[in-house]
Amino acid sequence: MKTTDVDVFLADIHDFDCGDHDCEALAVRLDRDCAERLARITHPRRRAQFILGRCLLSQALRHRYGAIAEAWQLDAAVGKPRLVGAGAPEISLSHSRELVACAIAQVEIGLDVEYCRERDFATLAEQICSPAELRRFLSLPAAERNGPFYRIWTLREATFKLYGRERVLSERDGEVRHEYFLPRERFLGALVARSTRPLHLILHPPSGAAKNNLNIPGRLG
Repeated sequence: MKTTDVDVFLADIHDFDCGDHDCEALAVRLDRDCAERLARITHPRRRAQFILGRCLLSQALRHRYGAIAEAWQLDAAVGKPRLVGAGAPEISLSHSRELVACAIAQVEIGLDVEYCRERDFATLAEQICSPAELRRFLSLPAAERNGPFYRIWTLREATFKLYGRERVLSERDGEVRHEYFLPRERFLGALVARSTRPLHLILHPPSGAAKNNLNIPGRLG
């Protein structure tokens, strides 16, 4: 059966090899749109996630497409980031705690990764679940709510990135597929794509455990 391939690149913010520079030094290589967005971020970890997410995207594009990727520009002025240029693929970025991730495909996609910690699941579920989902969720014993909650949350976030708005997937969404994956221990990822074919996620690194040591030349979108 034919599938829709999606490359998902993963890295830890501590795994980037930036030579003699820290991640803030890499900010000077961001284009104007990304630099303006970064200027509005004040929290140190969120700044590192933003900068290194763009580093990971740059490395992933060169790995997947070679020199042709240098011709594409990252447009993040309005809505979700997208690549501009002939033959440019679709992309989606996500981060949670120390994990940064990006997905690349030939169809529209939305990606989300989350660290699965204990929370007040019942209260949060009321905010993100549809009525039917909430009834099913609250019927679960409290000790069994962690996994189901994060499956709902990551799918909702990935779907938002695909459509650019809140939406609950249903059986009527016949041209939209989704898959879950485990990027790291205690993390969950969800990928949503416009496709009638089953999704085939290709993780880089395959186990989600090896380090990505990145030395990023040139400008970053």
